[in-house]
Amino acid sequence: MAQLKYDVCAAIHPWHIQQHELHDAISQLTELALLPRVVAIGETGIDRSIPTPVHIQQRYFDAQLTVARAVQKPVIIHAVRSYSDILPYQKKSKVPFIYHGFRGNMQQANDIQKHKGYLSFGAGLFEPTTERVFQSVDSSHFFLETDTASHINIADIYRKAAELKKISTEELEHIQNRNFDTVFSTQINDKRN
Repeated sequence: MAQLKYDVCAAIHPWHIQQHELHDAISQLTELALLPRVVAIGETGIDRSIPTPVHIQQRYFDAQLTVARAVQKPVIIHAVRSYSDILPYQKKSKVPFIYHGFRGNMQQANDIQKHKGYLSFGAGLFEPTTERVFQSVDSSHFFLETDTASHINIADIYRKAAELKKISTEELEHIQNRNFDTVFSTQINDKRN
């Protein structure tokens, strides 16, 4: 297996489930998950906008959560119209859940935070509904991101987030570093030793 140069995540995305047989995919994921540069399992989750039946997506998601628990790494969640499907998994999880590209409502954000989950915001910060949700999210429960589907760069996302939280970008960077250290502390400490 090739040496990884950068920190990465590994998973079977719901969009690609049909390209993989479950047993082989989980075997490969387990092997990857043990690499020090793999810091999280993700993106994985449930997407109700695709043709793959939800019960098949749930089998793959559950298997990937088993890997995440075994290697004690956080999970990056892909959730499309499926927060209510994923929240029961999060409630019983021993590893952090980070909801990628969060665009849910206030109740969903509150439920995720209540069960020690994190919300990752990107281009959605430029939409009025997501702006309001972001403003209410506790500073210890969010991340900022870009996505290949977005043409907005991370500097613009940081500026928008700082404006919405009414803080400086430097303070926002401090918050993000603290959240990163909290969620990824095991991997960071393992690499330093």
